[in-house]
Amino acid sequence: MSESLEEVVESIEDFIAEGDYEAADSALEAAFSAHGQVPELLVAQTDLLLDSEDYEGVIGVAKQVADGIDDDEMKARLISARAYAHYYLDQLDDSRKAFNEAVKTDPELLTSIVGRAMVHEHLNFFSAAMLDLDRAIDLDEQEAQPWAIRGSIHLRFGQVEDAKRDLGFAVESEPDDEESRLNLARLYALEQDTNKAMNLLGYLIDNGEDPDFVAPGALLRSQLSLMLKSFEAGLEDAEVAIELVPELPWGYLQAAACVLMGGAEPGKAIELLKSAEDTVDDIRDIPDIFPLRAQAYDQLGKPDKAKEWNDKAQGTARLPGFVYGDLNPVQNIPINPNKPIDVRALLDDLFGAASNAPEGYEDVLHQIIDKIPEIIQENPGVGTLQLELPEAPGMVGGSRALMINVGQRQQ
Repeated sequence: MSESLEEVVESIEDFIAEGDYEAADSALEAAFSAHGQVPELLVAQTDLLLDSEDYEGVIGVAKQVADGIDDDEMKARLISARAYAHYYLDQLDDSRKAFNEAVKTDPELLTSIVGRAMVHEHLNFFSAAMLDLDRAIDLDEQEAQPWAIRGSIHLRFGQVEDAKRDLGFAVESEPDDEESRLNLARLYALEQDTNKAMNLLGYLIDNGEDPDFVAPGALLRSQLSLMLKSFEAGLEDAEVAIELVPELPWGYLQAAACVLMGGAEPGKAIELLKSAEDTVDDIRDIPDIFPLRAQAYDQLGKPDKAKEWNDKAQGTARLPGFVYGDLNPVQNIPINPNKPIDVRALLDDLFGAASNAPEGYEDVLHQIIDKIPEIIQENPGVGTLQLELPEAPGMVGGSRALMINVGQRQQ
């Protein structure tokens, strides 16, 4: 007995969910032969194309057939698939227009409302995004994605309790939402609720698949372990991060910190720091390495060498930014109080990347910065200094100025 259309569509959806696109495509061809170009199969086709990242294919199919479909839900799903394809192609204006059309066609189609919220968030239209998310949650409070997006918006505005609530609902509804789980763990870690943070991170590290979330999650748990003086556990998690992202310095830096806090093998710490150096073109792009090297030499009984490395440090540590993302708790705390301004980060801001700066421009910045104490002394009581920076080829945004809050020395 031949399968019904509903059974065929369900089978195709299962193949797509399993990532077996070849089987889904074969089943779809057979279904078109048996049932014709019916809306349900056209929607399944765009779902397959979308999932297999053939975004141009999605747009082509959806544009060709959507106008000929009378069923509002099916038509809206096709338009919504096209909107998602535009979104993933970074064609945000086209995406927004298509989502508007999909929502107008079927005001209750959740995927269109959530998709439009995604576009609004990406465009920084946060009020519009929140309206869509509130509506989506009213339609289906068990769907995790609206909670997750709303939680991330709360995070942007420092609304911690609201963010915890929404991210908590997202993780409860979808335990494998790695980004929400990591951000929720970060919030609890910052509140020093170590048990909740560790529980969230345990599942992420054991079951997560995306290194962008699992690696910082492992490093966060490593840092929490160090707070509990569990040096071996901290080192194990740092090694997890090294395995996941060996091309980045963060796991090596954290592993070295664990070894140094354990106090047993400063030589091993230096080897780890050398591995961190190998991942970057310029050691100054990971200023965390300077105090760690200093600590290692101090443990080796080489105080002069330790002082030399400590004196080289400038700016703020970069590792916490990788571990905590936008919630970085030490982003304005300098490694070396005598050199608080991160010249390499300033070059990144001015030229897109420090390596893009013209030859000699870094020396010019150092000369300007070195004059700051003298300028402050000549202007007692000044609250803020504005130092014009010389223009140079490749500078982003034209002429720029360095703002210094006297007493805080922030850039």
